[in-house]
Amino acid sequence: MGSPRPDVPERLDVLVQPDGKIITISDLHLPPERTTVSGRCCEVLAERLAAETAPLTVVLAGDIVEMLAFPGAMARDILEAHDDLCRALAAVTERGGQVIYTVGNHDGDLAWDLKAADAVRDVTGARLCLAADLRLPDGERIRVEHGHQIDPYNCFHDPRNPLDTPLGHHIVREVIPKIEWLGRDWLNGAHEMADPADFPSFLASRLVYRKLARHLWWLVLLPVVLFALVLPEMGRVKNRYPDTAAWLHDVEILGYGALVDIAIIALILAIVSRRAWTSISALALAERGYGQNSAARQRADDLIADGYAGFISGHTHHPELHAHGAGFYANAGSCTSVVEAIDTMRGVPPVYLRTQQLSWLEITADGDRPCHATLQSARVELPGATRFERFMARARNPHASAPCSVASWPQGPDWPADRKHLRDRRHLRKHMPVRP
Repeated sequence: MGSPRPDVPERLDVLVQPDGKIITISDLHLPPERTTVSGRCCEVLAERLAAETAPLTVVLAGDIVEMLAFPGAMARDILEAHDDLCRALAAVTERGGQVIYTVGNHDGDLAWDLKAADAVRDVTGARLCLAADLRLPDGERIRVEHGHQIDPYNCFHDPRNPLDTPLGHHIVREVIPKIEWLGRDWLNGAHEMADPADFPSFLASRLVYRKLARHLWWLVLLPVVLFALVLPEMGRVKNRYPDTAAWLHDVEILGYGALVDIAIIALILAIVSRRAWTSISALALAERGYGQNSAARQRADDLIADGYAGFISGHTHHPELHAHGAGFYANAGSCTSVVEAIDTMRGVPPVYLRTQQLSWLEITADGDRPCHATLQSARVELPGATRFERFMARARNPHASAPCSVASWPQGPDWPADRKHLRDRRHLRKHMPVRP
C-alpha cells in the first residue's frame, strides 16, 4: 500500500464574493531562513493584505515556498520563518475571505508530500490545487496556473510522482551551484536571473565588467603619471641642464607616441570586448525577456476563445498585463530577488544588476460591471554590483522603487506596451506608471 497523498485537485472552482477583490501573488521563493529579501517581501505583502477592507480572495500562484533549491527543507519551517505573512493570510480567512494555493515547480513537493501540504493548510488556511478557476459574481471565469506546465524545461509528466524531475530541477540543484562556485567572485547571482536563457549575455557582461575592466586601471594611471609627474619634471630639467634638451625632446616625443599606442590598445580592447560580448550573448538558450511569456499568451488566447475572461500565470518572473481580444493575459511576476539586464551606453554591454522585484495582480469583482485588473510593480536595488557597474547603470533603471500601478485592464495601458524587456529609462516615455 502506497503512502497517503494530499488532496490536491487538478482544478479547483473558486467562487469570488460579490464586491470582493482578488490579489494574485506568485514566486516568493521563501527560503528556510528569513533573509532581507524574503523579510521585505513578507512585510510589504502582509501590510497590503491587512489594509484591504473588501472581501478578499488571495491566490498564491505557485513557487511560494522554496523547496527545490533546499531539498531537505520542511515547508513548516519555511512558513514559521515568515510568520508575519502567514498570519496575514490566516487573517484573510478569519475575516471571511479565502486563500488558494496553486502548486508550482519549486514547491512541487506539495502535490505528493502529505506532511508539507498539511503544513501549508494549517499555517495559512489555504486550499491547494494544481490550477484554479475563479468564478466572478457576473459569471465570468479566470484561469490561474503557475505556468511551469507550459515550459518544456520545467513541466511534470506526473506532478504527483516524487521521482518525476524535469530538466529544470537538475539545473537548479546541480548545474547552477557548480557554476556559481567556479565563478564565485564574478558570477554571483546566476541562480537569480530573470532570464535564464540570457546566461551567455550575463557571462559576457560579467567578463567585461568584473574581469577585463579591473585590469585596465593602468590605461588610466599611465597617462596621469606621465602628465602629472614626468612632463613637469622634464621641463625643470631642461631649464637646469640645457645640454640635455635635445635628448629630453626625443624622450618627450617617445612619450607622446606611447600615449597614442595606449589609446590604440584601449580602442582595440574595447572593440574586441564588444565583439566578444555580442558573439557570446547571441547564444541564447531560449526566448529572452518578455518572450518567456509567449507560451502563456497563447494559453490565454485559447482559454479566452473557450469563454474565459482571462488567464493569470507566474513562473517567468516577468510581470505583464495585456488585453487579448475580449479578455486579458496577466503574469503576477514575483516578490524575490532577480538579476536583470540594464542597458548602458549604445554599443556597451548591459549591466546585470541584482534587485528585488515586488509585483502582484489585483482584480476587483463587481457584479454590476466587468472585472477590473491592475498590475502593481517595483524594484528595490540590492547590494552586489561593483562601483563601475553602478556607474554604468546610474539613472537607467526604468522601474519605480515602491510598488505602484503600472498597467490596467480593460482601460489600459498595457505593461509592457511593446512587450520589450524594459532595461533602460529611454522606454519610460512609453511605459509611464499609472498612479492610483
